[in-house]
Amino acid sequence: MQEKKIYNGQEIRSIFLAALVLGFIFSAREWGYGSTNVGIGLTNLIQSTILSLIIILIYQTAHKLIAKKYHAYSTFRIWSLKRVWFTKNSKMENLNLFRKRFKTIKVGVILPIIFSLISNGLFRFATIGSSEVIAIEKRRINKKFKHLTEFELAKIHLVGPLTILLLALILHQFPGFDKIVTISYTFALFSMLPFSGLDGAKVFFGSLPLYTFGAGFIITTALLMQVLVPLWTLILSIISALILLIIFLQRNI
Repeated sequence: MQEKKIYNGQEIRSIFLAALVLGFIFSAREWGYGSTNVGIGLTNLIQSTILSLIIILIYQTAHKLIAKKYHAYSTFRIWSLKRVWFTKNSKMENLNLFRKRFKTIKVGVILPIIFSLISNGLFRFATIGSSEVIAIEKRRINKKFKHLTEFELAKIHLVGPLTILLLALILHQFPGFDKIVTISYTFALFSMLPFSGLDGAKVFFGSLPLYTFGAGFIITTALLMQVLVPLWTLILSIISALILLIIFLQRNI
């Protein structure tokens, strides 16, 4: 069986587009001070885009590594919707917009830009993309299940947000890394939203207990890292996430 490329052409294009969108929303308020300056704005846009590209590559590489462990392949995709509602006729391919038919609508590009524009750059709706995981069935012969279980999928999709959050936690203690830290934990937070097509939804529907722990840990860490040193942030976030998990399990026994 021929090995797939680590990053294929379509995935690379998706990653660069995602980095550009993130770069735009994180530099939207950095086009000059008091008045617009194109030179300053473009410099900040390029800087934010490069930092976003680094974060997305780390995010997706983490997905690929854990997916490989479960004999699966992970590909980064821009967040897209194939339906505008739940009915059969609400599929995008059935809609005729501006005399054109679209199979999907890339909300991972449209929504972040719209929210950034209407809020004057204040609201960074960093829901850009997620991973698409496909099992390599020929390599799962020795596994109990031929297909990936929901819990395995949940673990794979949780790894990306956790990885870039821990990156933010580590870099937060060093001066000069404020921008990459902000992009990292913001992207991690929004990736955990349980919206259809995002990693958060795939964790949520794959394992609700794992989602409870993971989301609790990520949210608490993002908040505490602003006021505490990394070690205490990590300890208190784990404790908080465990408490949330225990409460969830007790209510669902």
